[in-house]
Amino acid sequence: MRTLLVPVDGSKNALRAVRYAAAQSKYCPVTLHLVNVEPPFDDYGMVRAYITPRQHEAAVKKRAAGILARAIPHARLPRVRCRAHAVIGIAPAVIANLARRLRCDSIVMGTRGMTALGNLLLGSVATKVVHLAGVPVTLVK
Repeated sequence: MRTLLVPVDGSKNALRAVRYAAAQSKYCPVTLHLVNVEPPFDDYGMVRAYITPRQHEAAVKKRAAGILARAIPHARLPRVRCRAHAVIGIAPAVIANLARRLRCDSIVMGTRGMTALGNLLLGSVATKVVHLAGVPVTLVK
């Protein structure tokens, strides 16, 4: 059984990555760990004047649950087991650490939308994950 970590942010590229990862089940059973990483509470500036950290956490969890709920149907195949994770933190570090902690065989993630000139470059999160991850990273456009 292969274990894959798939970061999802609600984008079309992320959903393509989920479908790609799930399709690996034609070779062997797969466990997909879908993760949505939301940014931490901005403790500086005016944010603190409007919401508390607890309110921020509740809003983030609600947003993450919606994103994960839209991604899960793309992973529904007979030999795919799917787990959803919502995490608050800095995305590249969280993704690399979660892959290590869950003992994933690899990370499958989408790249961001790019212009014609930008096709030579990866999104900043994808680039950082490639550098931080201790497992292979497959990028799906």
